[in-house]
Amino acid sequence: MSNLFRKFPIYFSDLIILIFALILKLITANFGLRKSLRTQSARDFIVLGNGPSLKEDVNNLLMERSEAEFCVVNYFANTELFEKIKPTHYVLIDPVFWKSGINENIRKDNEELIKNLLKVTWKINVICEASGYKTLRDMLISNSNITVKKIKHNWFDLRSEKANIFALRSGLSTPNLANVLIGAVWYSLISGKKNIIIYGADFSSFKELRVDQNTNRVFTSSTHFYQESHDLAAVKEKYIGVPPKMINIRFYQVWVGFRQMYYLAVLAKAWNVNIVNKSSFSYLDCFDRD
Repeated sequence: MSNLFRKFPIYFSDLIILIFALILKLITANFGLRKSLRTQSARDFIVLGNGPSLKEDVNNLLMERSEAEFCVVNYFANTELFEKIKPTHYVLIDPVFWKSGINENIRKDNEELIKNLLKVTWKINVICEASGYKTLRDMLISNSNITVKKIKHNWFDLRSEKANIFALRSGLSTPNLANVLIGAVWYSLISGKKNIIIYGADFSSFKELRVDQNTNRVFTSSTHFYQESHDLAAVKEKYIGVPPKMINIRFYQVWVGFRQMYYLAVLAKAWNVNIVNKSSFSYLDCFDRD
């Protein structure tokens, strides 16, 4: 009884949030989320993160490309693999892809990304967070092979695991799209995929956090499979004039990422979806390994 009493504030706050989420859903008529994005296919659905382990897995991917659908993320179109694999789904979640005021390095990468997407000669869905839908649609509208779709980021900070899973299952909430792989797996689930395979899910960026011992400034590198590490100490922050995040925020984001992936693993089992993490290296322990 005492344990239940201690948890009562958590349950009560979650209940209030869920009621608010239900009211919001009724007001916005936000129904049929899974149905609206559903695509019919019995093929394996391979999701490629941008972790450095993908370098080790390229040969496996090329062997599987004729028997599966591919979903890629971020700057994958700026690589040679893009033309070889010809993915049919492309996920962009970070606002840096459509907001202004970004640093010069990222702006150039974004311009190359759009240029390469406009060259595609096969049908491809570009999926983005709702706030970027109009901007990306206008940038890509000249290529009739591209269909831009949006997913809402409607996350509520629920405390209990059961409340989180209930909110996801019922469409009252979305995951916290803290990184693009969360968005890609979430999209895979709500679009009705039944056999999802993940590569490039290292989830190891926390190892690259550094703190300057004189200034306390937090630096991070960004090691991806498609490029050498870009040290943000040299290229500045993503947005011009925005100070770097403190270490407590960085580690909170790391925790959020792992926690959201765990919720998606639980949700997949509830929906009878098979997810296998085939990354040659990964810190994710919530999905089955091949």
